Amino acid sequence: MPNLYRFRHLIEKYSVPCQLISRETGSYDNDGIWREPHDVTRDTKAVILPVPERTLYESGGRYTAEDRLIIALEAFPLQSHIVYRGKNYRIEEETDFSEYADFHQYLAKRVSAVD
Repeated sequence: MPNLYRFRHLIEKYSVPCQLISRETGSYDNDGIWREPHDVTRDTKAVILPVPERTLYESGGRYTAEDRLIIALEAFPLQSHIVYRGKNYRIEEETDFSEYADFHQYLAKRVSAVD
C-alpha cells in the first residue's frame, strides 16, 4: 500500500547534516576469523528539533530540554547515536509511521562524553 502522506520534500528542506554512529555486531569473516563488534560512523541528514513541551511533561522527567526529536527519511537503529553540533544523542524511542507516511520519528536522549 502506498504511503498516504508524503513528507519527503519538506523533510529534505529542513534536514541538517549530522553523523550516525551505529554498532556493527561481531561476526566471522570468510576465513573463519572472528571480527570484534565495532562502531561505524557515517554522514546522514535528519530534521533535529527540541522535544515538544507536551512530550517533556508526559515523560515524567525521562526527557529534558537537552533531548531531541529526530525525523528522518531513513530508519535508524535504536541505541545508535546521532552527533549534531558536537553533541551526542542516543536514539531511545521510535514512533512508527511507516504504514501511513514516508518518514521515521525518534526521541533521542542527550548523552555526555563520559557516558
